[in-house]
Amino acid sequence: MIPAGTAQGASTKFLWATINRCDDAGSSIGMRASMPGNGTNQRMYMRFSAQFRNSAGRFVETGSSSRFIRVGTARRRSVQSGYDFEFLPPPVDKNYVFRGTVNFRWTAKKGKRWRVVRTATRTTRPDIEGVQGGSPPGRSDGDCLIQR
Repeated sequence: MIPAGTAQGASTKFLWATINRCDDAGSSIGMRASMPGNGTNQRMYMRFSAQFRNSAGRFVETGSSSRFIRVGTARRRSVQSGYDFEFLPPPVDKNYVFRGTVNFRWTAKKGKRWRVVRTATRTTRPDIEGVQGGSPPGRSDGDCLIQR
């Protein structure tokens, strides 16, 4: 397996995760991520996970994750995809702070099977340019405050 950042054609400019929707429909967040291609026929996958800030101020897993979603082939320069999470609303006068992580996988055909050849993980961060979709369009946050 090739460590993150060393695959041929890999570009960290196109490897990111962000929050592009925060509490628009009640208690929900939307994440968006991008992964670079490398000009090959490799398949690319993303898995989105939500974390919340606990009372000690640390981000911990919520137990909410997508499956690995196939987002395209590595022939393209980069691919963006997204995933939405919905949560129960916080009690009155309380709030939740969420962020996300995205796991990335590139797979290549070896014989008759597809094998993982590269992985990477990114935590959501703000101020990313070129984010598709979002509310408002182009939104890019590192975390999301949901309150009542």
